[in-house]
Amino acid sequence: MKKILSLEIIISILVFVILMFITFNTNTVGDTGDSLTHYLFARYSLIYPHFFLDHWAKPVYVLLATPFAQFGFKGIEVFNCICATLTALFTFYTARNLKIKNNWLVFILILFSPLYFKLIFSGLTEYLFGLILILGIYFSSRSRDIIAIILISFLPLVRSEGLIIVGVFGIYYFLNKKYKLLPFLMVGQVIYTMIGAFYYKDLMWVVNKIPYANLDSPYGKGQLFDFVHRLNYVIEKPIYLLLIVGVFSMMFLIIKKGWSEMKDLKTILILGSFLCYFVAHAFFWWQGIFNSMGLPRVLNAIVPLIALISLIGLQNITDRIENIKFKKSLLTGIAVIICLFPFTNRVQGVVFEKDMFVIKETQLIDEEVVPYIKQYFPEHAQNTFYFSQPYFCLGLDIDYFNADKHREMQHLTLDQLNSNAIVLWDDWYSVIQGGVSLEQMIQDDRFELIKSFQRQENERLIEYKVFVVSTKN
Repeated sequence: MKKILSLEIIISILVFVILMFITFNTNTVGDTGDSLTHYLFARYSLIYPHFFLDHWAKPVYVLLATPFAQFGFKGIEVFNCICATLTALFTFYTARNLKIKNNWLVFILILFSPLYFKLIFSGLTEYLFGLILILGIYFSSRSRDIIAIILISFLPLVRSEGLIIVGVFGIYYFLNKKYKLLPFLMVGQVIYTMIGAFYYKDLMWVVNKIPYANLDSPYGKGQLFDFVHRLNYVIEKPIYLLLIVGVFSMMFLIIKKGWSEMKDLKTILILGSFLCYFVAHAFFWWQGIFNSMGLPRVLNAIVPLIALISLIGLQNITDRIENIKFKKSLLTGIAVIICLFPFTNRVQGVVFEKDMFVIKETQLIDEEVVPYIKQYFPEHAQNTFYFSQPYFCLGLDIDYFNADKHREMQHLTLDQLNSNAIVLWDDWYSVIQGGVSLEQMIQDDRFELIKSFQRQENERLIEYKVFVVSTKN
């Protein structure tokens, strides 16, 4: 009797069901910055159609996420759950196509990478990026080259680092003398260039509008090897060890086999994409360029590559073991360790526990700030709010992009304030993005502080202040 569903499809369905259960039984937004802002662009894109061409919002992400975002933030979580599930499935298929052994471990390697799993429930773009990246490699592994290249050509319109991956694919097809395929790497850029040219009146808008083309980042800089440590935060030690083994075993093979191995798909598209992406982010943060914040989460985009390289590392170990029973026991033990490690208590790192999705900033807004606004400003829909923390939009149901309803903090010094203006100052976004300190607000006699909210999170004191236009003036 023919099987209706293969094992990997059953596993994928089970994974998706679990992710859906978590989605609808937790209250989280992943992070309080880009996750929310990307959601808001997708949510309001039907009202403001030019968002489909907004370079910061990422045109391809907005296009694909918009239908889901119309159902609220839970909708965008569902979108990322679909992306994560399909990423795991096609990483498995890629491993199978490339005859990488123990490919069933892909699901564990991806979904038990702690930060990757935690941020699935967000509006972040790394998950769509990872899916398109692994689809490109999957189709290349099946010699469906045109499909692969066209998919990859759209990556820079999902995340700007896609330009790096386009370059890696270009090198792969060039070294394999498939020159006729190289122009297809421009398909995504050309399509959006032509569409956007009518709106921006600029044929070079896909280059000129890149928001990160900035050699003076406002977020500072760090150490060259910071991302070596941050990768551990993303995948944790058991997977990290397998990754290291995989990287060095692949490099050893390159040295051993020479030019023939240099042209191999696994060498260029998998190892090359991983190294180029990783090194680029390490360099950007070290130099303080391209608006790099040094965030570990950007590495979630290459977790499928990490899973494949880790599998290659594991295969390099198990191929040296002749005893079948011991080999099976070792594989089982490694799988168990990878699954259990995220549940262990650690000083730093994402721990899988009941409060892992709790975000103190949004919790404080939901439990105290929003109820206060609704109680003391029952007609708040008529007020103009100034804030830089995007989560206020969700709690107060404010159109983030309607200038009559919401203004960024940096506009305080420029705007002619109405008497109905309410300022929601926070200790992070108002200062870092809005450029407005608490001292400035208190010393500005145009405003009156009427309420303060505080909550401790580890060593950080989260603060929100509500100001209104002073009646003394």
